[in-house]
Amino acid sequence: MNAYHQRKRSFLLGCVALVLSSTVFAQTANSDWPTRPVTIVVGFSAGGPTDVVARILADNLTTQFKQSFVVDNKAGASGGVAAMQVKQAAPDGYILMFGSSSTLSIIPTLQKTGYDPIRDFTAIGLVASYPYFLVTPASSNITSLDELLKQGRNPSSRLSYGSAGNGAVNHLAAEWFKHEAKIDAVHIPYKGDSAAVTDLVAGRLDFAFLAGSVALPQAKAGKMRLLASASAVPGRGGDGLPTLGEQRFKGYAAEPWNGLMGPKGIPQPIVAKLNAAVNQIMNRPDVVARLATMEQYPLTGTPQQFTDHIKAQTERWGAVIQSANIKMEE
Repeated sequence: MNAYHQRKRSFLLGCVALVLSSTVFAQTANSDWPTRPVTIVVGFSAGGPTDVVARILADNLTTQFKQSFVVDNKAGASGGVAAMQVKQAAPDGYILMFGSSSTLSIIPTLQKTGYDPIRDFTAIGLVASYPYFLVTPASSNITSLDELLKQGRNPSSRLSYGSAGNGAVNHLAAEWFKHEAKIDAVHIPYKGDSAAVTDLVAGRLDFAFLAGSVALPQAKAGKMRLLASASAVPGRGGDGLPTLGEQRFKGYAAEPWNGLMGPKGIPQPIVAKLNAAVNQIMNRPDVVARLATMEQYPLTGTPQQFTDHIKAQTERWGAVIQSANIKMEE
């Protein structure tokens, strides 16, 4: 063998060795993950329903993996600020996102975003959801669903409802309800639920769709009246309050949800590890009980089921947006 062929053979063997060593290194790194703290980016302010569940999950992941999982709140653009940060992160499993129905299924339907919910992220698993409740002021003469429908269908009535803002999930929930119930009501958008709750309690609004963590304490305090649950599951929350789907509107369910995601390209072994851990945590009786105190309920499943859920929810809310002609600039 001449010198040229010896050099060529040595070069090729070196390339093979490099590829093999890189593969072994990557496999070792994936199997050892996590070896340093993991950040879960939350696109909403601390203390809200999304943040609270993210922290429950982070605490339990910290215990399970014996490595810190830290929540980092990056509020803005209905979760869009967080989504862009995570989209641009390295796909090594150390930057994750606690995604929401608003960020992943609604905002991309309402306006152009710098991210695609399916193509730009790695789905890991669904985590939890919570139903809305249809509520009226305690001082209102609307004391039942039937009375709300009666007044809403009366041309001389002018009902109003509040939401957390144009394009918020409870805005879309109310528009879907209006369409199904064939009632008329004026939308009053607020910057968050707090101001809407204040006006509802004061009787300046006729109804709203609110999370159980907000509606149930107000109802127990005698400030609001619960008319129905918007849960997809009969008997969930509100001490067995009937759901809208049970009462007359088959298929109606308005339940914001959250799930764990990461940048596109996270190695499959890390995804599998995280998915198994999330499912195990969300099935634990102590976690289920803790979520129930906040009217939150666990969701589990595979990464593919999470992806399918995003697509189905985007289709559902997209139909509501189109039917109600909702625009973000309104």
